[in-house]
Amino acid sequence: MDHKVVLFLVEGFEEIEAMAPIDLMRRAGITVDTISITKEKNVISSRGVTVLTDKIIDEINFEEYEMIVLPGGPGTDNYMKSDKLREKLKEFSIEKKVGAICAAPTILSALGLLKGKKAVCFPSCESEIIKDGAILEVKNVVKDGNIITGRAAGTAIDFALEIIKELVGEEKAEKIASQIVYKS
Repeated sequence: MDHKVVLFLVEGFEEIEAMAPIDLMRRAGITVDTISITKEKNVISSRGVTVLTDKIIDEINFEEYEMIVLPGGPGTDNYMKSDKLREKLKEFSIEKKVGAICAAPTILSALGLLKGKKAVCFPSCESEIIKDGAILEVKNVVKDGNIITGRAAGTAIDFALEIIKELVGEEKAEKIASQIVYKS
């Protein structure tokens, strides 16, 4: 089966949390499409790096994808500007899979998707996801049901490997970790 992931980029996204997962998922044979939620394909990261996304949100067919991934960063609140993305996050959390890292789990919690679920996020966001009903774990990455959450930029490789494990299998995740000489 061909695996396809849609990874959204918004103004102010954290580069490591986007690029490390894109790189590792593609190494694992997963198709990753980067998507802008605006009408512009160019998205400026939190450190001023301009990234050209593959498509804009209005150009994609969500049926093609099995997972939505949200990098975090200072611009995380920008995800809430897209009605379509909010709707699809709700659908994917039930029917498919969702991944969010750093501050991005706050988007999931604001939508009620983490209520009663184990999750992790950037330390300064913890009170927010707890308030919304998440069960906070103190780990690099947490998988609960169809949702995978990661703690921060420093755990982006762990986050990506967990996604690979979920979509392609543990053997492939271990192979990728070995190829990049990664020790968790």
